[in-house]
Amino acid sequence: MKKKQKKRFSNFERIVWIALLVLVIAICVNSFLDFNHIDLVSFLEGQTDNVPEEPIHEESTQEVPIAEVYQSDSTLEVYFFDVGQADSILLRQGENVMLVDTGNAGDADNSFKILDKINLSHELQRLGISKINYLIATHPHEDHMGSMYKIINLFEVENVYANNILPESEQAGYYKRFVSALENTNTHFISHTHLSEEEIKEKIREYNANVDESERITYNPEDYLRVGDVISLGEAKVTILAPNSPDYSDTNDSSIVLMVEFQGIRILLTGDAGKASERDILQYVEQTGFNLKADVLKVAHHGSRTANTENYIFAVSPKYAIIMVGEGNSYGLPDEDVIERLERNGTTIYMTKDVGDIKLTIQNGQMYFDLDFSHEEKEGK
Repeated sequence: MKKKQKKRFSNFERIVWIALLVLVIAICVNSFLDFNHIDLVSFLEGQTDNVPEEPIHEESTQEVPIAEVYQSDSTLEVYFFDVGQADSILLRQGENVMLVDTGNAGDADNSFKILDKINLSHELQRLGISKINYLIATHPHEDHMGSMYKIINLFEVENVYANNILPESEQAGYYKRFVSALENTNTHFISHTHLSEEEIKEKIREYNANVDESERITYNPEDYLRVGDVISLGEAKVTILAPNSPDYSDTNDSSIVLMVEFQGIRILLTGDAGKASERDILQYVEQTGFNLKADVLKVAHHGSRTANTENYIFAVSPKYAIIMVGEGNSYGLPDEDVIERLERNGTTIYMTKDVGDIKLTIQNGQMYFDLDFSHEEKEGK
């Protein structure tokens, strides 16, 4: 009886069966991995710890919104106070505080009491301000620094930054009290200068040669700031852009001009800087390549035509303009020409005479205006 021969597979059949077997195994493994969200390399190497719960997607090639770039709890608060025909602007970044100008002499009080009009000292206290890192006097006119001595006397002020102290013969009453407040407190005075370090040292040497030893002074670089210098206000950066000359015939042109930068947002604070100062700022920008474009412009000199030239507004190209101006002021400000220039630029304009106090908050690279923010006592103003 013949033995039944086993069926043998041809080489071709073996290849087909092996290929099918490999395919089935690959499908099973892939299904298992998809189900458990484990990548193939980790599976083969036995590294299955700390496996993500969701599949990892490829990075998007789309532009990331600016809010995500600056995702942070940090904020910059900017308050444009309604101080009538005057200026006072508060910047707060975390616990770091800068106050730019203080309005007229009657816009703050020697105490924190509530008046029937704005009381800047009470307003700062209401906002939780007890310490001011930088108090900036843009220029020595009363509507910008009239109440500065009261703020120095009532708050802990670390640094006052201004132009050089005026000669006594040029000091008005509010200014004399400002100088007295500086002398009677521990406030550090920082002078704006156009001189180099060596030029300052030479002047100090000349001064010391003509006074008693007890009255001699020493050079401290922290006593001076120049155009191009930067003040750090927490995470915010404040760059000095003016004044660029000691020889302006108009005091307004000596205004300290500041560019504030935070999370990609830029705010230009101009004091009362006029056409001559704007011309010099544009020249500085051309020479240095500094970016003058700003999201928010504090319009110079309450919207006067003595400032805010067409070329300057075009260079700044602000999205928003803040005009700090009093209702029914005798100067007829803001000037219609300035309003038209801003409108041609497509700028949204807010005026304190119309909306009162303006609060601007910057967070996550975005700006938020609050036009309903106001002083508690404003109803009686």
